[in-house]
Amino acid sequence: MKSKELCVYLERLRAARNISQEAFTDEVVSLRQYRRYLSGESDIPFQVIHQLTAKLSVKTDTLLRDFDYAKVIESDSIIKMYNAVVNYNFDEYTKLYNQIPLDHIIESNNRLLYQYSHILYQFFIKKLTKQETAQANIKLVNYPKVLNQQIITSIEMLILSSFLDFLDESHHEKVVEKIEEFIRNQSIMISDANEKIYIFVLAKLAKYVGIKDDFTNVIRYCNLGIEKNVESMSYYLMEYFYYYNALAYYNLKDYENYKKYLILCFNVLQFDANPKKIEKFTKLINGDFNIEFEDFVIEYYANRKDNKTNQ
Repeated sequence: MKSKELCVYLERLRAARNISQEAFTDEVVSLRQYRRYLSGESDIPFQVIHQLTAKLSVKTDTLLRDFDYAKVIESDSIIKMYNAVVNYNFDEYTKLYNQIPLDHIIESNNRLLYQYSHILYQFFIKKLTKQETAQANIKLVNYPKVLNQQIITSIEMLILSSFLDFLDESHHEKVVEKIEEFIRNQSIMISDANEKIYIFVLAKLAKYVGIKDDFTNVIRYCNLGIEKNVESMSYYLMEYFYYYNALAYYNLKDYENYKKYLILCFNVLQFDANPKKIEKFTKLINGDFNIEFEDFVIEYYANRKDNKTNQ
Protein backbone atom coordinates (compact mmCIF):
# COMPACT_ATOMS: atom_id res chain seq x y z
CA MET A 1 0.00 0.00 0.00
CA LYS A 2 1.33 3.44 -0.93
CA SER A 3 1.13 5.98 1.90
CA LYS A 4 0.35 8.90 -0.44
CA GLU A 5 -2.48 7.00 -2.12
CA LEU A 6 -4.12 6.23 1.21
CA CYS A 7 -3.82 9.87 2.27
CA VAL A 8 -5.50 11.01 -0.95
CA TYR A 9 -8.33 8.57 -0.20
CA LEU A 10 -8.67 9.95 3.34
CA GLU A 11 -8.72 13.45 1.89
CA ARG A 12 -11.46 12.44 -0.56
CA LEU A 13 -13.60 11.11 2.32
CA ARG A 14 -12.89 14.19 4.42
CA ALA A 15 -14.07 16.50 1.64
CA ALA A 16 -17.16 14.34 0.97
CA ARG A 17 -18.14 14.72 4.66
CA ASN A 18 -17.56 18.49 4.63
CA ILE A 19 -14.97 18.35 7.41
CA SER A 20 -12.36 21.10 7.21
CA GLN A 21 -8.68 20.06 7.10
CA GLU A 22 -8.16 21.97 10.32
CA ALA A 23 -10.90 20.04 12.15
CA PHE A 24 -9.79 16.76 10.57
CA THR A 25 -6.20 17.06 11.80
CA ASP A 26 -6.95 18.73 15.14
CA GLU A 27 -5.27 16.88 18.04
CA VAL A 28 -3.90 14.28 15.59
CA VAL A 29 -1.18 15.93 13.52
CA SER A 30 -0.23 19.43 12.39
CA LEU A 31 -1.85 20.70 9.20
CA ARG A 32 1.59 21.20 7.67
CA GLN A 33 2.53 17.57 8.36
CA TYR A 34 -0.80 16.31 7.00
CA ARG A 35 -0.11 18.13 3.75
CA ARG A 36 3.31 16.48 3.64
CA TYR A 37 1.51 13.12 3.79
CA LEU A 38 -0.75 14.22 0.94
CA SER A 39 2.15 15.33 -1.24
CA GLY A 40 4.10 12.14 -0.57
CA GLU A 41 6.93 13.95 1.20
CA SER A 42 6.35 11.85 4.34
CA ASP A 43 4.88 8.39 4.97
CA ILE A 44 1.83 8.41 7.20
CA PRO A 45 2.19 6.26 10.38
CA PHE A 46 -0.51 3.66 11.04
CA GLN A 47 -1.45 5.33 14.34
CA VAL A 48 -2.23 8.56 12.47
CA ILE A 49 -4.33 6.61 9.96
CA HIS A 50 -6.23 5.08 12.87
CA GLN A 51 -6.89 8.46 14.47
CA LEU A 52 -7.95 10.15 11.24
CA THR A 53 -10.22 7.23 10.40
CA ALA A 54 -11.92 7.68 13.76
CA LYS A 55 -12.65 11.30 12.77
CA LEU A 56 -14.59 9.91 9.81
CA SER A 57 -16.55 7.56 12.12
CA VAL A 58 -15.23 4.55 10.20
CA LYS A 59 -13.33 1.52 11.46
CA THR A 60 -9.75 1.31 10.19
CA ASP A 61 -10.12 -2.21 8.76
CA THR A 62 -13.30 -1.13 6.95
CA LEU A 63 -11.53 1.89 5.51
CA LEU A 64 -8.62 -0.22 4.23
CA ARG A 65 -10.99 -2.68 2.59
CA ASP A 66 -12.98 0.13 0.96
CA PHE A 67 -9.73 1.80 -0.13
CA ASP A 68 -8.82 -1.19 -2.34
CA TYR A 69 -12.31 -1.25 -3.83
CA ALA A 70 -12.20 2.51 -4.47
CA LYS A 71 -9.02 2.10 -6.52
CA VAL A 72 -10.73 -0.43 -8.79
CA ILE A 73 -13.74 1.85 -9.28
CA GLU A 74 -11.45 4.80 -9.93
CA SER A 75 -9.48 2.91 -12.59
CA ASP A 76 -12.68 1.84 -14.36
CA SER A 77 -14.00 5.42 -14.38
CA ILE A 78 -10.81 6.93 -15.78
CA ILE A 79 -10.50 4.25 -18.47
CA LYS A 80 -14.10 5.05 -19.45
CA MET A 81 -13.14 8.73 -19.55
CA TYR A 82 -10.19 7.98 -21.84
CA ASN A 83 -12.32 5.78 -24.11
CA ALA A 84 -14.94 8.54 -24.32
CA VAL A 85 -12.29 10.98 -25.57
CA VAL A 86 -10.75 8.71 -28.21
CA ASN A 87 -14.25 7.82 -29.45
CA TYR A 88 -15.17 11.53 -29.62
CA ASN A 89 -17.97 11.07 -27.08
CA PHE A 90 -17.34 14.46 -25.53
CA ASP A 91 -20.61 14.64 -23.58
CA GLU A 92 -19.72 11.43 -21.74
CA TYR A 93 -16.15 12.64 -21.25
CA THR A 94 -17.29 15.96 -19.73
CA LYS A 95 -19.70 14.18 -17.41
CA LEU A 96 -16.96 11.86 -16.10
CA TYR A 97 -14.37 14.64 -15.93
CA ASN A 98 -16.65 16.74 -13.74
CA GLN A 99 -17.27 13.79 -11.42
CA ILE A 100 -13.56 13.12 -10.74
CA PRO A 101 -11.49 16.01 -9.34
CA LEU A 102 -7.79 15.62 -10.15
CA ASP A 103 -6.67 16.12 -6.55
CA HIS A 104 -8.93 13.25 -5.40
CA ILE A 105 -7.42 10.65 -7.73
CA ILE A 106 -5.78 7.94 -5.65
CA GLU A 107 -3.35 6.16 -7.97
CA SER A 108 -0.56 7.99 -9.79
CA ASN A 109 -1.09 5.90 -12.94
CA ASN A 110 -4.76 6.88 -12.99
CA ARG A 111 -3.78 10.50 -12.52
CA LEU A 112 -1.48 10.27 -15.53
CA LEU A 113 -4.21 8.77 -17.74
CA TYR A 114 -6.66 11.40 -16.48
CA GLN A 115 -4.28 14.23 -17.44
CA TYR A 116 -3.47 12.66 -20.81
CA SER A 117 -7.19 12.24 -21.56
CA HIS A 118 -7.80 15.91 -20.80
CA ILE A 119 -4.92 16.99 -23.04
CA LEU A 120 -6.39 14.93 -25.91
CA TYR A 121 -9.82 16.40 -25.27
CA GLN A 122 -8.43 19.94 -25.45
CA PHE A 123 -6.68 19.06 -28.72
CA PHE A 124 -9.82 17.55 -30.25
CA ILE A 125 -11.93 20.60 -29.41
CA LYS A 126 -9.12 22.83 -30.77
CA LYS A 127 -8.16 24.46 -27.48
CA LEU A 128 -4.61 23.16 -27.94
CA THR A 129 -2.54 23.15 -31.12
CA LYS A 130 -0.65 20.06 -32.23
CA GLN A 131 2.59 21.58 -30.94
CA GLU A 132 1.03 22.54 -27.58
CA THR A 133 -0.37 19.02 -27.24
CA ALA A 134 3.06 17.53 -27.93
CA GLN A 135 4.68 19.75 -25.31
CA ALA A 136 2.02 18.90 -22.72
CA ASN A 137 2.57 15.18 -23.28
CA ILE A 138 6.36 15.60 -23.20
CA LYS A 139 6.00 17.16 -19.76
CA LEU A 140 3.67 14.38 -18.57
CA VAL A 141 6.18 11.57 -19.16
CA ASN A 142 9.42 13.56 -18.91
CA TYR A 143 10.40 12.84 -22.51
CA PRO A 144 13.04 12.00 -23.73
CA LYS A 145 14.39 10.85 -20.32
CA VAL A 146 11.61 8.26 -20.15
CA LEU A 147 13.32 6.40 -23.00
CA ASN A 148 16.22 5.58 -20.67
CA GLN A 149 14.06 4.11 -17.93
CA GLN A 150 14.57 0.40 -17.35
CA ILE A 151 10.91 -0.05 -16.37
CA ILE A 152 7.89 1.79 -17.72
CA THR A 153 4.15 1.86 -17.02
CA SER A 154 1.51 1.03 -19.62
CA ILE A 155 0.19 4.61 -19.44
CA GLU A 156 3.68 5.98 -20.16
CA MET A 157 3.82 3.58 -23.11
CA LEU A 158 0.45 4.86 -24.31
CA ILE A 159 1.62 8.47 -24.16
CA LEU A 160 4.86 7.55 -25.90
CA SER A 161 2.84 6.06 -28.77
CA SER A 162 1.04 9.42 -29.15
CA PHE A 163 4.34 11.00 -30.18
CA LEU A 164 3.99 9.17 -33.49
CA ASP A 165 1.12 11.60 -34.12
CA PHE A 166 2.34 14.74 -32.37
CA LEU A 167 6.13 14.85 -32.83
CA ASP A 168 8.04 15.05 -36.10
CA GLU A 169 9.61 11.98 -37.69
CA SER A 170 13.03 12.57 -36.12
CA HIS A 171 11.56 11.19 -32.86
CA HIS A 172 9.65 8.23 -34.30
CA GLU A 173 12.47 5.69 -34.54
CA LYS A 174 13.42 6.11 -30.86
CA VAL A 175 9.79 5.87 -29.74
CA VAL A 176 9.08 2.74 -31.80
CA GLU A 177 12.33 1.18 -30.56
CA LYS A 178 11.23 1.66 -26.93
CA ILE A 179 7.77 0.26 -27.62
CA GLU A 180 9.30 -2.71 -29.46
CA GLU A 181 11.48 -3.33 -26.41
CA PHE A 182 8.30 -3.62 -24.37
CA ILE A 183 6.63 -5.94 -26.89
CA ARG A 184 9.65 -8.26 -26.88
CA ASN A 185 9.94 -8.25 -23.09
CA GLN A 186 6.83 -7.21 -21.21
CA SER A 187 8.62 -7.66 -17.89
CA ILE A 188 10.06 -4.15 -18.37
CA MET A 189 6.56 -2.71 -17.93
CA ILE A 190 4.96 -2.19 -14.54
CA SER A 191 1.78 -4.25 -14.65
CA ASP A 192 -1.44 -2.39 -13.89
CA ALA A 193 -3.83 -5.03 -15.23
CA ASN A 194 -4.79 -2.75 -18.12
CA GLU A 195 -4.44 -4.96 -21.17
CA LYS A 196 -6.48 -2.55 -23.30
CA ILE A 197 -3.58 -0.09 -23.25
CA TYR A 198 -1.25 -2.74 -24.69
CA ILE A 199 -3.83 -3.56 -27.39
CA PHE A 200 -4.29 0.15 -28.22
CA VAL A 201 -0.52 0.59 -28.62
CA LEU A 202 -0.38 -2.40 -30.99
CA ALA A 203 -3.16 -0.86 -33.11
CA LYS A 204 -1.28 2.45 -33.15
CA LEU A 205 1.90 0.72 -34.33
CA ALA A 206 0.02 -1.28 -36.98
CA LYS A 207 -1.36 1.96 -38.43
CA TYR A 208 2.05 3.67 -38.25
CA VAL A 209 3.98 0.93 -40.09
CA GLY A 210 1.13 0.59 -42.58
CA ILE A 211 1.58 4.22 -43.60
CA LYS A 212 5.23 3.33 -44.24
CA ASP A 213 4.17 0.32 -46.37
CA ASP A 214 5.77 -2.11 -43.93
CA PHE A 215 3.01 -4.66 -44.42
CA THR A 216 4.82 -7.59 -42.80
CA ASN A 217 4.95 -5.71 -39.51
CA VAL A 218 1.34 -4.57 -39.91
CA ILE A 219 0.37 -8.24 -39.88
CA ARG A 220 2.69 -8.98 -36.95
CA TYR A 221 1.28 -6.19 -34.76
CA CYS A 222 -2.31 -7.03 -35.73
CA ASN A 223 -1.86 -10.72 -34.94
CA LEU A 224 -0.37 -9.85 -31.55
CA GLY A 225 -3.44 -7.70 -30.84
CA ILE A 226 -5.82 -10.41 -32.01
CA GLU A 227 -4.03 -13.03 -29.86
CA LYS A 228 -4.20 -10.78 -26.79
CA ASN A 229 -7.92 -10.17 -27.34
CA VAL A 230 -8.62 -13.88 -27.73
CA GLU A 231 -6.62 -14.57 -24.58
CA SER A 232 -8.62 -12.02 -22.58
CA MET A 233 -11.95 -12.80 -24.34
CA SER A 234 -12.24 -9.23 -25.58
CA TYR A 235 -13.17 -7.56 -28.90
CA TYR A 236 -11.36 -4.29 -28.12
CA LEU A 237 -10.25 -2.64 -31.42
CA MET A 238 -10.69 -5.98 -33.18
CA GLU A 239 -12.32 -4.28 -36.19
CA TYR A 240 -9.11 -2.23 -36.66
CA PHE A 241 -6.85 -5.28 -36.49
CA TYR A 242 -8.96 -7.10 -39.09
CA TYR A 243 -9.16 -4.00 -41.31
CA TYR A 244 -5.41 -3.31 -41.13
CA ASN A 245 -4.67 -6.99 -41.83
CA ALA A 246 -6.97 -6.92 -44.85
CA LEU A 247 -5.13 -3.84 -46.17
CA ALA A 248 -1.73 -5.46 -45.61
CA TYR A 249 -2.66 -8.72 -47.35
CA TYR A 250 -4.31 -6.80 -50.20
CA ASN A 251 -1.09 -4.87 -50.80
CA LEU A 252 0.91 -8.10 -50.59
CA LYS A 253 -1.48 -9.54 -53.23
CA ASP A 254 -2.58 -12.31 -50.86
CA TYR A 255 -6.23 -12.01 -51.83
CA GLU A 256 -7.43 -15.07 -49.92
CA ASN A 257 -6.33 -13.58 -46.59
CA TYR A 258 -7.49 -10.13 -47.68
CA LYS A 259 -11.03 -11.46 -48.12
CA LYS A 260 -10.85 -13.48 -44.89
CA TYR A 261 -9.94 -10.47 -42.75
CA LEU A 262 -12.38 -8.15 -44.47
CA ILE A 263 -15.19 -10.59 -43.66
CA LEU A 264 -13.95 -10.85 -40.05
CA CYS A 265 -14.03 -7.05 -39.89
CA PHE A 266 -17.63 -7.09 -41.15
CA ASN A 267 -18.64 -9.71 -38.58
CA VAL A 268 -17.17 -7.73 -35.66
CA LEU A 269 -18.88 -4.55 -36.84
CA GLN A 270 -22.22 -6.34 -37.01
CA PHE A 271 -21.67 -7.87 -33.59
CA ASP A 272 -20.92 -4.43 -32.11
CA ALA A 273 -23.96 -2.97 -33.92
CA ASN A 274 -22.71 0.62 -33.70
CA PRO A 275 -24.22 2.49 -36.70
CA LYS A 276 -21.61 5.28 -36.67
CA LYS A 277 -18.75 2.78 -36.57
CA ILE A 278 -20.30 0.70 -39.37
CA GLU A 279 -20.68 3.85 -41.49
CA LYS A 280 -17.07 4.89 -40.79
CA PHE A 281 -15.57 1.54 -41.76
CA THR A 282 -17.83 1.13 -44.78
CA LYS A 283 -16.55 4.43 -46.18
CA LEU A 284 -12.93 3.49 -45.45
CA ILE A 285 -13.24 0.06 -47.01
CA ASN A 286 -15.13 1.26 -50.08
CA GLY A 287 -12.38 3.80 -50.73
CA ASP A 288 -9.36 1.65 -49.88
CA PHE A 289 -10.40 -1.41 -51.86
CA ASN A 290 -12.57 0.21 -54.54
CA ILE A 291 -15.51 -2.03 -53.65
CA GLU A 292 -19.00 -1.76 -52.22
CA PHE A 293 -18.51 -3.40 -48.81
CA GLU A 294 -22.06 -4.75 -48.51
CA ASP A 295 -21.97 -6.23 -52.04
CA PHE A 296 -18.57 -7.78 -51.30
CA VAL A 297 -19.95 -9.54 -48.21
CA ILE A 298 -23.05 -10.80 -50.02
CA GLU A 299 -20.93 -12.14 -52.89
CA TYR A 300 -18.44 -13.76 -50.48
CA TYR A 301 -21.13 -15.73 -48.64
CA ALA A 302 -22.93 -16.58 -51.89
CA ASN A 303 -19.71 -18.08 -53.28
CA ARG A 304 -19.19 -20.07 -50.08
CA LYS A 305 -22.71 -21.45 -50.34
CA ASP A 306 -22.16 -22.43 -53.99
CA ASN A 307 -18.85 -24.13 -53.16
CA LYS A 308 -20.49 -26.18 -50.39
CA THR A 309 -23.34 -27.17 -52.73
CA ASN A 310 -20.87 -28.35 -55.36
CA GLN A 311 -18.82 -30.46 -52.95
